[in-house]
Amino acid sequence: MSHNKLILTLVMMFLSFGNLFAKEYDSTHELPEVRQPDKHRVYLRITDGYGNLKFPVQNRIQNEVITSFLVNDVFTYQTSGNYSKLDDAYSSTSGQRELEYRYMDKFRFFIENRNLANIDPGQSDSRLLQFRERYNGIGVGYFHPLSPNLSVGVSLRQVDIEQLTKRQVLFYDFGFRNFNSISILNPISREFTMRAQGITPGIHLEFKPLRWFEIHFGRQMFNLSGTESQNYATYLIERTRNIVSQEQGAVAFSNGTVSYTGEKSNLDFVFRFSSWFATKWGYSIERYTMKYKNYAYLNESIASSLFYSAIDRTQKQSFQLDSINLSLEFSKSFGE
Repeated sequence: MSHNKLILTLVMMFLSFGNLFAKEYDSTHELPEVRQPDKHRVYLRITDGYGNLKFPVQNRIQNEVITSFLVNDVFTYQTSGNYSKLDDAYSSTSGQRELEYRYMDKFRFFIENRNLANIDPGQSDSRLLQFRERYNGIGVGYFHPLSPNLSVGVSLRQVDIEQLTKRQVLFYDFGFRNFNSISILNPISREFTMRAQGITPGIHLEFKPLRWFEIHFGRQMFNLSGTESQNYATYLIERTRNIVSQEQGAVAFSNGTVSYTGEKSNLDFVFRFSSWFATKWGYSIERYTMKYKNYAYLNESIASSLFYSAIDRTQKQSFQLDSINLSLEFSKSFGE
């Protein structure tokens, strides 16, 4: 789904809901009174998202395809998949839960977590990459009302991100050589893990033109630090006339410290059906870059280990997510 289609879908939903509520609230030809903030209110939000996703390991494997020619690394080249297809985005799904407390709608405290995954395209996709991300955040915010309809805010979050990417492949081929039947079996296992933590500041804008309708915009700036590691194992078995004529194996490990920087922007349209229930329709864009600060690669060859360590240390890897999101919001005031 392209960006234009995502935005068009969001606009159509916005217009549909706007017409529905206009029939109920605009009969007096006057704007309804803006709801006054409660002294204490607790919110629970459940959010599901669907979008397009690119994750760092796709760049990593693309870089390895080029590097493999320089060191004649047959295993990396064989398991790289279609080079051009590695740049294609995956479809993704996400689920987020958020608990928030507000005092006079100005001071806010929140806890949030999100699970993000690519949708497995099946065996027809030669990349065979499985991606999972777990995000946890806890933070505070202050929103200052410039008018009854407009507030600006700032926030700080302690963020913890863990990304896991797996590639489990079993290659099998059959043919003839010198009139002898030959079969090749080549299992591949790769696993990448990245963990990053840090403080994330954010800026926010809330526009409340109607009692039942709000527009929220937010941007968070990420500058996290963490570690990234890889485990890689492969084994090649070649049989001629049911006799093993060749066996080759390879293992590799890597580990490094990384920086994870970028921005997340979101635009949300909020429709309040009652004082305790609302829906939020939104669109979010996330762009991050992962760079190595220190990096070490180790395999069975000292020379290629040093070469890969030097080359991979200079590589940058990117994360991109464009997502349409739907939230269900439940809230309760108390202590008035």
